Amino acid sequence: MKRALILLTGFTIFGGLCSAQDAATYSGWMKAVNPSVRAANAAIAAKDNAAVATEANKLAVIFDQVLGYWTTKKTDDAIKLATTARDAAKALAAATDSDYQTASLKTLQGTCGQCHSAHRESAGPGQFNIK
Repeated sequence: MKRALILLTGFTIFGGLCSAQDAATYSGWMKAVNPSVRAANAAIAAKDNAAVATEANKLAVIFDQVLGYWTTKKTDDAIKLATTARDAAKALAAATDSDYQTASLKTLQGTCGQCHSAHRESAGPGQFNIK
């Protein structure tokens, strides 16, 4: 009985640590999105297709990781939104027409608020928890 309690306690602590690391990693991905979106917007305005592709590829990697996160949690709506964002980022990376680039970036950005509304809760000023 004592051994089972020790094992259960160990698994609980390990699970809590992994969850905290997942949340911190996820938060890092989310904080990287806005700078890349701003840079992509500026590159579209400057008609700098190479810079657009660079930022779009960063976004595709981020949203591929986000997709993996939500896939492990089996959260269907977040999986769909992450897939849409990743695919829009890939389309943005391949695009050379500024109208198509702008549309792809808007598609990506359109997923953000939906996912935040469903899966983010306030934990104080400027602080959020994933739900």
